Amino acid sequence: MKNNHLNDSPFFQAMGRVGDVFLLNVCWLGGCLPVVTIGASTTAAFAVANRMAAGQEVRIFHDYGRAFRRDWALATRTWGLLAAAGALLWADFRIGLAHSGTLGGVLIAAAAALGVAWLCVAGGGFALLGRFTYTRVRDVCKDGLRIALGCPRAAALWAVGMAALPLLYGPAPQAFWYLLPLWLLIGGGGVITGTAYLLRPTFAKLENRS
Repeated sequence: MKNNHLNDSPFFQAMGRVGDVFLLNVCWLGGCLPVVTIGASTTAAFAVANRMAAGQEVRIFHDYGRAFRRDWALATRTWGLLAAAGALLWADFRIGLAHSGTLGGVLIAAAAALGVAWLCVAGGGFALLGRFTYTRVRDVCKDGLRIALGCPRAAALWAVGMAALPLLYGPAPQAFWYLLPLWLLIGGGGVITGTAYLLRPTFAKLENRS
């Protein structure tokens, strides 16, 4: 007897969600390729993931493209500021490596701590921008840090998910090349989707206030 409810089974629903995450990852990676569009691509990916976390119907390519066009300007300005700050942190880290002793250690530690804060601002800011309306870069960054501090599990998933693989390249290049295909298949989309699900309870409260 044919099972008319096969597609409603938990297995097929889970497989459908995995397929959505894969497609979202394709969109996100493709949108990040010009580099200057990393902010717009991440914001658009979060817009789709936020809808998924809220249990809403999504059309991955359509919803991603619409969010990309909608938030392009502010997301790109936000990314420009974050990229400049990230370049300064990288320079601080390299200077620390070039100096032995206490000074080098302090510079490296400062770069690492500020790097974590940078990741939190980026993840929280683009997640918020993908769901709520903003007009100023300053507000995106400020609220991004606040949402990250208020949702440490989401911040930890985002920071580890985005930073772990690049950090493996130096000390463990074999592990890096082993995990890279999996990352290209579903990594970024998976991290963004997981972060959106962890942020969902907080976002629901913010939605009820507006």
